[in-house]
Amino acid sequence: MLYEALMSQYKHLTFKESLLMPKGLSGLYVDHQIIVNKRLSLYEKHCVLAEEIGHYETTYGDITNLESVRNQKLELTARRWGYEKIVSLDKLIECYVADQRTEEDICTYLEITPQYLYCAIERYRQRYGLSTIYNGYRIFFDPLNIERDFF
Repeated sequence: MLYEALMSQYKHLTFKESLLMPKGLSGLYVDHQIIVNKRLSLYEKHCVLAEEIGHYETTYGDITNLESVRNQKLELTARRWGYEKIVSLDKLIECYVADQRTEEDICTYLEITPQYLYCAIERYRQRYGLSTIYNGYRIFFDPLNIERDFF
């Protein structure tokens, strides 16, 4: 499972699943420990885990008060880090090569939710525009399509 594989890349962190989460939170990173809501599906846990590791990699301090613009920006930075970690352009190409081309196939292959895939693709569209050429492939973001680039 990709969820466990992601955890294994961060052996210096402690991971825990809990039924007791602060209200409104699916995951939490505190003092080198990541806590994920045990009630979530495997795919939801994978998405939440990526974002929480993103907090470890990119943010600092208590950012649970999202009324602060600074905290909103830090939250977005961690979320974007998560997108690029588990829905990277390389992973999208890997899906294409493995003939996993529908939304459902991609989500199953990457063990993510359709909403997470949509948000990751939207992030790439904002960053690159409608398409980009990457490692010999042209990746279209609206709608998602990948083609071998022969030029």
